[in-house]
Amino acid sequence: MIIGFTLDTLIFSSFPVKLATPEWQLNLIAGLLSSSTSLLIGAALVALALALNPREKILQAWNLTVCRFASWLVILLVLIIPLQFFIGSRVLKNQSNAAFEGISKLKTISKEIGTLKTENELRAYVASLPDAPRLPAKFDSAFPVIKQRAIENIQAQINTTEENANIQKSQSTQTFLKEAIRNTAQAILLATAFSALAGLSSRSSNAVTKFFGIFL
Repeated sequence: MIIGFTLDTLIFSSFPVKLATPEWQLNLIAGLLSSSTSLLIGAALVALALALNPREKILQAWNLTVCRFASWLVILLVLIIPLQFFIGSRVLKNQSNAAFEGISKLKTISKEIGTLKTENELRAYVASLPDAPRLPAKFDSAFPVIKQRAIENIQAQINTTEENANIQKSQSTQTFLKEAIRNTAQAILLATAFSALAGLSSRSSNAVTKFFGIFL
């Protein structure tokens, strides 16, 4: 019952499915690791029940199924370790790309404003921008001064955006590394435990499990 309830929770918590999204993939890995503890308890209870009733045919069949499941789960847990680092790097890269795109747009706007010659051109260009700021009906300074102010304001936004992006990147990297290290330790411990369970049945072993067993 514990195993079935845990699998049910894991499956439904993965909806909506977004296979191509690295954030969803990381959440799935975290969900699998958190669910594996309950799966381990359920598998251990099956093994304990068989130890108390070694001649029970139903328990023997269940134990064989659990041992085979455990052997494949060992493989999955070992593969999760490098996979999470690969997916995490994609998430961090996507975050950096989003910040870079914003900075690139601001630089383009600054460059375009620098080429404008008249107030009318400035108003027409600003009006063409998405989420265009509202300009006053009449500027309080000459056009060259207004243009220079606009360029300086945009440059200040660029500097602020770059600074915030660097801070966010550093914080995101530190948070991810802490989580990845914790997940790695948890995956190793769980893989070791499931490997021991898989070894309870000689018929559940296979070449792949034996290969990974060398490292556990």
